[in-house]
Amino acid sequence: MAEDNVSAGAVPASATRPQVAAKPSSGEVEVKFRADGRAIEAVISSPLLKGATLGPARELVSTYYDTDGLDLKGAAMTLRVRRRSRAIPLMGVKWVKGDDAVFARGEIEVRCPDGVPNLDLFEPVIRDRLKAAIAGRPLAAIFDTRFKRRTALLRHGHSDIELALDEGAVIAGEASLPLTEVELELKSGNLSDLLGFAAVLARDCGLSLQFEPKAGRGYRLAAAEAPRSQKATNLKIRQTTSFDDLVAAVIANALSHFVTNWASLRESDAPESIHQLRVALRRLRSALGVFRKTLQLPEIEDIRSEARRIASGLGPARESDAFRANALAGPFRDGPDLQRGARPLLTTVEERRRESYSAARRLIDDPQTSLFVLAVQNLLARRAWRTAVESENLGLLTSEARVYAAAVLDRLRRRALKRGKHLPDMPDEERHELRIALKNLRYAVEFFGSLFGKSKEARSYLKRVADLQEDLGAHNDAATAKAFIDSLGLPPDAETHFASGYLLGWYRHATLVADSHLAKKWKDFSRQDIFWD
Repeated sequence: MAEDNVSAGAVPASATRPQVAAKPSSGEVEVKFRADGRAIEAVISSPLLKGATLGPARELVSTYYDTDGLDLKGAAMTLRVRRRSRAIPLMGVKWVKGDDAVFARGEIEVRCPDGVPNLDLFEPVIRDRLKAAIAGRPLAAIFDTRFKRRTALLRHGHSDIELALDEGAVIAGEASLPLTEVELELKSGNLSDLLGFAAVLARDCGLSLQFEPKAGRGYRLAAAEAPRSQKATNLKIRQTTSFDDLVAAVIANALSHFVTNWASLRESDAPESIHQLRVALRRLRSALGVFRKTLQLPEIEDIRSEARRIASGLGPARESDAFRANALAGPFRDGPDLQRGARPLLTTVEERRRESYSAARRLIDDPQTSLFVLAVQNLLARRAWRTAVESENLGLLTSEARVYAAAVLDRLRRRALKRGKHLPDMPDEERHELRIALKNLRYAVEFFGSLFGKSKEARSYLKRVADLQEDLGAHNDAATAKAFIDSLGLPPDAETHFASGYLLGWYRHATLVADSHLAKKWKDFSRQDIFWD
């Protein structure tokens, strides 16, 4: 890989890092699938390509540039120079269009005759953002991609779609990663056609979506890092937002949270990846559960049902992670070898954990899960919920979201207060129902909180709900631990049973500690001022 440094020009010291969002409007809308040689052949043989001409393979070599401190990566931008045979090199910049843009990115390409980055070749708005991001620091080559691409132009519905088949590698120094992808890019027409075609191709050819871009893999390879799990991004919704736009923003946020954690699960056993995937699905189901009170649409019910199925499939891995983490942080924190029978117990748990992670990866790679994502994105692209509003109530779509959100938060708060009347003496089943009510209230605060312009008060409210929810979870954790141990099929020796009993005793103690705080925490919650009045 090239080691050359490229000067990009200085900017005033006061320049701030750009937030590339709405301008300029140039960009790309594409769906990418992971693939291997067999999948590529399945695509080529698909009846969907009948009548299309697949062009010859052309080698594309791209070099990606950044500063030593990776300032462009930090600004969610990538800069590359791409070479193809004898053609004039192209310099391109891509940026994240928004935290929740799953299939869309901003992109601009310009001719770069010297094959060396020159930011002045871009139009002023992009040039200035790039220069502000790097603040005069020199650019250097970070990694390359080298692959052969075959393309075909397809017609689907009212849209033109370019199919690209890429086979090659991402290269950083002596390290490399294989790169094999099927890419669909919308050249003209509408997103719904692209998503529909992608769904048929995924189903017929057994394809799984790819959300980590080539640049993301290149940066990781250069740093020798595994993909990291991602928490949900904070929703920042303007106070004048309409109900229609609120629905779109909330669903898109939950979907983005879900897909940004695929890479971490695929390439690591990091417990947070499974946790965040399940949280994302719960947030999506909670949001759709709130909206279904107003928008009765079979498509929404189908999505909620599928989200539940996928979350359930990820459940065993999460249960194994939580059990292991609690055991090592609690009763066995001084070392399992010091506790009689702990080592065989934890060994069995680790075996279960590995099996569960393999099953979770198969679930994420199952084309059915990709079809679920495409279905949610298609719902967003069509704003299909509009059809669920009766003609006499069409004004709801353009009404201020604040009014709707306040009513929802009031309703969820009343439900929680009603279910928690008899704390802390209620049985476990009722505690679980209260915990679910609090969880839905918490997610609604996360979704709608920014509408009211009181971020400090919203954060305080969220913390109180989360603390209460955690203490209520102690009983559920104890019951889950008992069922988990029973499912392990442990050897019937005295030491293993001793370790299991010791662990369950620790869980029981944790419930007593949590209960000792519940009355006060519930009183504080029930008296806390609401921020959405």
